[in-house]
Amino acid sequence: MSNIYARQAAAFRNEMRTSCAALVGIVQGILADGAINDQEIMFLRTWLRESESVSLTWPGSVIYGQIEHALADGHISFEERSHLQETLTQLLGGRLDEVAGSSHVTELPIDRPEVIEFKEKAFCFTGDFVFGPRSSCEVAVLSRGGNIANVSKKLHYLVVGGMGSPEWKHGSFGTKIEKAILHKQAGIPLLIVHEDTWASSMVVKAA
Repeated sequence: MSNIYARQAAAFRNEMRTSCAALVGIVQGILADGAINDQEIMFLRTWLRESESVSLTWPGSVIYGQIEHALADGHISFEERSHLQETLTQLLGGRLDEVAGSSHVTELPIDRPEVIEFKEKAFCFTGDFVFGPRSSCEVAVLSRGGNIANVSKKLHYLVVGGMGSPEWKHGSFGTKIEKAILHKQAGIPLLIVHEDTWASSMVVKAA
């Protein structure tokens, strides 16, 4: 039986490598002219919807979440378009892969809850986000019935940005994360979650 599981795991890894390579190829084509238009965004959205293995895992999950958020009101603003282009450029350059595997980020006591609840839950954000500017992340929470708060005993989720923060390169995670860790050590049921978990939960909610 173990050989069957090993073959299944290997097949899954091969599928993911192929799908991610396809995503990089699509991004290269979209960015070839140095701009991104509505038709290209819609094409990428459709492709991600049909490629569930990519849209539900990092970094496809945050790209998909960012596109869905941008299109939620039927209009893509200049800020949303610019941030999406920046995200795709960084993906192409491999920065997202580097951040996802960053030793500093993985050393954090990151929680991986199966479900993130939004309604009447308090969220706080720290770092830089692939999903969009921090204000866009907060709007996404508010639109799902959640609240924005500072780190305190009443906070439910501290969301750590997938692009990290400049100060983390020097081993300093900042006061928000340090306070959250202290609260967790004191028994407060506060969760520190990575952006990919947060964004993926929103995709599942919207499905």
